[in-house]
Amino acid sequence: MPAYLTNIVPIFIKRIINPSVLKKILVLGAGRSSVYLIDYLLQHAEVQQWEVTIADLSAEAAAQKAKGHPNARPIAFDLKNNDLLQAEVQRADVVVSLLPADMHLPVAEACVQHGRSMFTASYVSPGMQALDAEVRAKGLLFLNEIGCDPGIDHMSAMQLIDEIKAEGGKITAFYSYTGGLVAPACDTNPWHYKFSWNPRNVVLAGQPGPARYLANGTIRYVPYARLFNEAARVEVPGFGFLDAYANRDSLPYQALYGLQDAHTLLRATFRYPEYCDAWSVMVYLGLTNEQLFFNDCRNMRYRDLLNACLPPDHTPTVREGFEKTLRERLHFDAATVARISAQFDYLDFFSDRTFERDAASAAQLLLDILQEKWLLAPGDRDLVVMQHHFVYELHGVKKEKISTLVLEGNDDYHTAMAKTVGLPLAMALRRYLLGELALIGVQIPIQAEIYEPVLAELEDWGVKFHHK
Repeated sequence: MPAYLTNIVPIFIKRIINPSVLKKILVLGAGRSSVYLIDYLLQHAEVQQWEVTIADLSAEAAAQKAKGHPNARPIAFDLKNNDLLQAEVQRADVVVSLLPADMHLPVAEACVQHGRSMFTASYVSPGMQALDAEVRAKGLLFLNEIGCDPGIDHMSAMQLIDEIKAEGGKITAFYSYTGGLVAPACDTNPWHYKFSWNPRNVVLAGQPGPARYLANGTIRYVPYARLFNEAARVEVPGFGFLDAYANRDSLPYQALYGLQDAHTLLRATFRYPEYCDAWSVMVYLGLTNEQLFFNDCRNMRYRDLLNACLPPDHTPTVREGFEKTLRERLHFDAATVARISAQFDYLDFFSDRTFERDAASAAQLLLDILQEKWLLAPGDRDLVVMQHHFVYELHGVKKEKISTLVLEGNDDYHTAMAKTVGLPLAMALRRYLLGELALIGVQIPIQAEIYEPVLAELEDWGVKFHHK
């Protein structure tokens, strides 16, 4: 028997013989992305006799997601309460963490301690990866990056990569883009953006940087200060044009995806045009900075915050100083200066409004502003756009393949983002509980045993890629 099967086989056989041994699911977090995941698990819980504990800092949010279902157990949960964390992890058979990414590690350590497998939609952190040996030794599966991006992007890319290779193709370039956007019919603000996922992550996107990718055989670095003003215009077939900025570090995916022949490899984030250059101004001024701290914010007007971040000048108003900075220091043309000034005006940055905090960082104050202005209104719909672009050689002929997903949400609660984050996670978890996944260790979903059934089931939910 191969060494890697030593731990897998007994666990796999145990699940096949007695699948009901795993029947208590602990879901940590009942926020925006949990809707479809919890509904899916509760739908299957009646048939499989699973108990789903829904744990959230807000007992009300947990109860709302439970909907009074007989197989649901909503509880108030605070990660700072270590005794409660240990007790709930020990009580469960498997743990799903929808907490912010920087909160996963204490949960993961508790899962290792009590011998419980764990599922998340977040990127594998260095701390999580460091647990791999212990996770394997205990025969556990810590499946990460099984959401939208990361998640569906991995699975759909690997499915096409494996298909191209099976035909004898050699992939020379790969571009992958994903964006959580607002549906065109609900695009009602000059930033062309509304929150459909964690707002704090949007404010801190790209930090600390730099982003890194491969272009024509050369490794390129994009410092955070340049990230948004170097966005590229990309055509999405059947939809139109979007802007894309480099997402984190693309280089590890060359090995993970088996793209050793690729001389270009880029993973990037989509935004509507007119977003990135205006957001680059936020970055330039330091308004996304968590280390830039202000006291006595209740007596600070929005325009005082903006003025404090502007270079010194002698203009009579904050608006004039702002527009002078755009024109003379950032070298925007007159039309762009007027447009970005209007975008900041929409956020009330030239107003006398005051903040409702005693002290906060610039990033937190900006977040407070955006959570009011970029909120999905009742009935609003979001949009997820994902695209893979392959350049490859097949029998000496250069070919290209573009695979695109455009998915619109139902409303401001049943969003496309919640669907694409929650359903892959729930579908993989269900298969694990039924003994259909024999993987162990810290993993991401790049194996056919995960991506084939999950992508097929996602199509039944309307999550379908179109190829060109």
